[in-house]
Amino acid sequence: MFTMESPMRLLNRLVVGAVLAMTAAGCANRAGRSVALYEAGDFAGAARAAEEGLATHPGDDGLWQMRIRAALAQGDAAAVAKAYAAYRSQRGDDDRELLRDLAAATLGQALASPSAKLKISAIEAIHAAELEVLAEQVAERMTDDDDRVAAAAAVAVLRSYPQAPQLASDLLRSEDPEARRIAVDGIAKKVGKLAAADLRKAATDADPRVRRTAVRWLGMIKDTDAVTLLTRRMKDPDEAVRAAAAISLSQIGIGNLAAFGTHALKDRGLAVRLAGIELLEAARRTDLLVTLAETDPDPMVATEAAIAAKRPDLAGRALERALADERWTIRAGAANLVVRAVGKEQGVAIARRLVTDKELGVRLAAARVLSHAGDKAAAAQVFAEALTTEDFAIQAATDLAAQGDPRGLEALDAAVRDQQRGADVRAAAASAHRGAHRVTPGLVAALADPSGVVRVEAAAVLVMLAK
Repeated sequence: MFTMESPMRLLNRLVVGAVLAMTAAGCANRAGRSVALYEAGDFAGAARAAEEGLATHPGDDGLWQMRIRAALAQGDAAAVAKAYAAYRSQRGDDDRELLRDLAAATLGQALASPSAKLKISAIEAIHAAELEVLAEQVAERMTDDDDRVAAAAAVAVLRSYPQAPQLASDLLRSEDPEARRIAVDGIAKKVGKLAAADLRKAATDADPRVRRTAVRWLGMIKDTDAVTLLTRRMKDPDEAVRAAAAISLSQIGIGNLAAFGTHALKDRGLAVRLAGIELLEAARRTDLLVTLAETDPDPMVATEAAIAAKRPDLAGRALERALADERWTIRAGAANLVVRAVGKEQGVAIARRLVTDKELGVRLAAARVLSHAGDKAAAAQVFAEALTTEDFAIQAATDLAAQGDPRGLEALDAAVRDQQRGADVRAAAASAHRGAHRVTPGLVAALADPSGVVRVEAAAVLVMLAK
């Protein structure tokens, strides 16, 4: 059983564990002086000792690890990036065990922070990565003063700690609506159909976030006893709840689905109208879908209806209306649908037209179609163009990196290090490494970022990439 540790003690403990592993491998003797200085709190001395050792033993993993750990303990992001880049170059690949240790230490620090946001993010990352080394610390957060943190912790260890199920159940009645939402989502995810009664009750919660979550899960577990309740929720004042109710009814598949769909299609919210198409499809009312594809004034609704009716001829006509729309967001949305609507060959032909659109957002959507179709060169031209923009740079870098273009990784590496950008942009750049499926020195250096949000996001990504 682990007890709550200070952030530095956690990092030190992980270092000791790594050193013991190196001892077994016969290489701890070279890093021993650096480790001793590190344990004494002399991080600058530990860095110097590691550097001195590397001068004569440049291939020693233990020395490289201590050089990186010492730089991180000093909060020197530039030194972390430089050392990790050199280490990986020497090694030839990523040191996954080191990255996982460093990420775990960062997440452990977040668990001990006063910020509820950081604690919740850390708990979610630890849960997703199944980091057993931090399981006890997550469990201890069940006693947190903030109900949101306690709820996140309880659902994370719901199957591992006897007290967690009762606490999660109690938090369904928390005064904090976000805590209730977290509890509803976590219980449904872990318990499934056994949570049906709690989900039905939560579907009438005063807060729309809680209702939305409960309604969505009632459809996912196909709770046939919830049809009447979901029918009422289709008149909910919140658009997202209405859309979730319509989708859930289509998933359950009983009741007058055609009538439900017709009702949803009269809604003012686009998400609800699109959910109405799912209801007509579940009702197998191809006739109504065809009529919708031919007559609906919204080209996106018409296109989705044609797709559901499996009528590429009607989908093509609806797409042309969407592509002629003055709003670039509609044209971009249409680009996202072309392959589903008219098939790969015709969809790629349309995408080639759209890469000349006056709006970059449309060109990017078209470029992704081309990239998925195998024309990476044409797509890369558009992605590279977007690297210099503020609104699209991070996603474009991810797209480039995902297709193996080094310019994408270079851009992500630079963005996550750029202190001239806001913490939200740096965190987004860290998160984008998931899509790139690659670690950069900048991502490792982000563990020393001044912003806790960036550090935790970087740790969450690293721990998954290092699996």
